[in-house]
Amino acid sequence: MLVGGAVWSLTLLPLAWWAEQTLRYQPWDIKEFALIAVTIVVTLGWVLVPLLITGLDDTLDPGRFATLGVRGKTIMPGLTVAAFLTVPALFFAVVLTMLAGSWRPYGLDVWAVALVGTALTLMMLVLSARVAVMWASRLLASRRARTVSLLAGAAGLALIAPAAWVLFQDGLQLVVEYDVPVLIEQAGRTPLGAGAAAAGSAAHGHWWGTWVRLAGLALWVVLLHRAWRANVEYALVHPVYRGGGTRQRADSMLAGMARAPWGWRRWRLSTPARAVRIRSARYWATDPRYLASMVGVLAFPVLFFALIMPAFGLDARWAFVAPVLLAASIGWGRHNDVALDSTALWLDVVSGQLGREIMWGRMAAIVTWALPVVLVAAVGTLAWTGLWSLAPAVVGACLGVLGLTLGISALTSVLLPYRAPAPGENPFGAEVGSVGASLVAQLISSAATGLALPLVTFAFALALVVDPAWGWLALVTGLVLGPGSLAWAVSYAGRQYDRRAGMLVASVS
Repeated sequence: MLVGGAVWSLTLLPLAWWAEQTLRYQPWDIKEFALIAVTIVVTLGWVLVPLLITGLDDTLDPGRFATLGVRGKTIMPGLTVAAFLTVPALFFAVVLTMLAGSWRPYGLDVWAVALVGTALTLMMLVLSARVAVMWASRLLASRRARTVSLLAGAAGLALIAPAAWVLFQDGLQLVVEYDVPVLIEQAGRTPLGAGAAAAGSAAHGHWWGTWVRLAGLALWVVLLHRAWRANVEYALVHPVYRGGGTRQRADSMLAGMARAPWGWRRWRLSTPARAVRIRSARYWATDPRYLASMVGVLAFPVLFFALIMPAFGLDARWAFVAPVLLAASIGWGRHNDVALDSTALWLDVVSGQLGREIMWGRMAAIVTWALPVVLVAAVGTLAWTGLWSLAPAVVGACLGVLGLTLGISALTSVLLPYRAPAPGENPFGAEVGSVGASLVAQLISSAATGLALPLVTFAFALALVVDPAWGWLALVTGLVLGPGSLAWAVSYAGRQYDRRAGMLVASVS
């Protein structure tokens, strides 16, 4: 990751120099507009990317200092300096300074304002990343916080989807021409774009607006640092706790063994498979790693429906792609399902040659919630479009895609495992030394999914573009290939699980 980031950074330096030379001869308003837009994009990256790579280097994780008995104000100066000496911080300091050089034709005073705004913007980026990571970890640390976060995320998606549909229903071109300029102009009045907008105000002669923007950005930097310090002080006295809790509660897993749901009685799951299913179902209800995965697979189909369709003016029949994408993302997302259960893997291995039962239990826990969600999405899309004649095609494609992708994930989780964040750790993080293995596993899983999906979506596509009568073939294909491929893949993965048990333990621990 470090080498790849360094290569990527070096390749962008010529582009940054070219951008600086181009902007140098542009009017002040165009220059301000472009620099605010760059700042918005860079800020999104600084907030989101650290959530995904936090685990690569945890040497300065405040929680690691908890056993030393130090106070927050003692280590904050060192943590602050270290935060600005990372490779990303140094790289963006160079890039932003180069872009600030585009203000030199307006005089040394304007250039000085641009450099001050650049320094404050860099501080905002680095501190925003630290606060985002620590707040995300705290929000997913307790069950109550996880529940509130999940409900807030669902409510956010429910609000964003109709708002995005209304915004993009006139097409992407109108949004770019009218809405994006308004958004960037308003961002210049907030700490997000104040660093770039301050130089624009100075170039235009509005020095009062310049000082107000710089003062507001400086105040925002101070608030971010205070928020980071508060999170560090909290982490020093609340280290990650991986125990079972102190309050006496009923054992939901043992109780679940006595009352298997009606549907799984029909499946005749064995006792080991039922135990694994109940354990995995518990993960899907309480474990931040599984909850984050669930939110992730739900977000992409919603964005396709609410953003891509209206932006490009797609026909209503394209809405049926959303539930199929939902089924595919759920299935593909389980390509490392075994590694996420690393703390219980040893117990499963020493219990005997139970690979088939273990894999059936894991898949059953996923199907328990995934199948109703996919079917509800399919029926909801049919109701929204009113094209009920396509119901066999949509239902068949969803069932086929879900079964096929879950089958592929069952195979890759056993044949291509890689280390995943352990329980209690950052669910978005990456494990040291596992980035290469994860990229290989995800590429192979994606390629296999891309090659196999036409088997269950070809008739579905014909039903959409040629004749709805093809939907009955799509329904038969989905009902046969979906469960059939899942059953075969789980059986084969179970045999490989028994053969590769020692390698699995070594790969995920």
